Amino acid sequence: MREARAALAILAAGTSRRLGEDKTTADLGGHPVLSWSIAAAEAADVFDEIVVAAAPERLDALASLVGARHHRVRVVAGGDTRTASSWRALEATGAEVLAIHDAARPFAPAGLFARCVETARREGAAAAGVPLADTVRRADEAGVSLEELEREGLWQVQTPQAFRREVLEEARRRAGERSFGDDAAAVVNAGLRVRMVVGERGNLKITTSEDLAYARELVRKGVVSMAALTRPARALP
Repeated sequence: MREARAALAILAAGTSRRLGEDKTTADLGGHPVLSWSIAAAEAADVFDEIVVAAAPERLDALASLVGARHHRVRVVAGGDTRTASSWRALEATGAEVLAIHDAARPFAPAGLFARCVETARREGAAAAGVPLADTVRRADEAGVSLEELEREGLWQVQTPQAFRREVLEEARRRAGERSFGDDAAAVVNAGLRVRMVVGERGNLKITTSEDLAYARELVRKGVVSMAALTRPARALP
């Protein structure tokens, strides 16, 4: 039986306001931040195609950068919001399974992409994440602690996330003009289930200049390397 075609959409249309520079093209160990995710996704060997959703005003520049390094990757115009970029990516491919990943998470390994796609094939929707290990407290606007929250069952959600096409299309239909923090939230809003996939604690998100500096330090010290992230994904049970 033919396995459903799978595509990956890497969302790179954000403004990077808090960072002060385009985080997708910032240097990280001699490579653009974006290239780390592309390399790991290619090594996962589960995607028939990869598209990058870029801000329209940076479309040509990003297409030139990607084209020089990753010849099989297409760059398409993203939307004004993260959710709109996901819908644009859905339109850009006819794949039966679509994984969506934030370009700002360069340290997702090949195996995590593969696990999310396999789970989505089987269950319809999958989102990477890690169970919360720290104590969680609610505080008021002044920073005064109010209460400790029960952390059992709470996850810190990451990307990649992966979905069968019909799941995302239903989420889009139900969403209307609404925007969501991630694609799993849009799917849950449609009344559909998302299976959590245990992610990686090192799968950090670059949002601020401090995050980028920390990521560069991890690479400089050899704690993280592209060679390690692109090791072939292990066969799934």
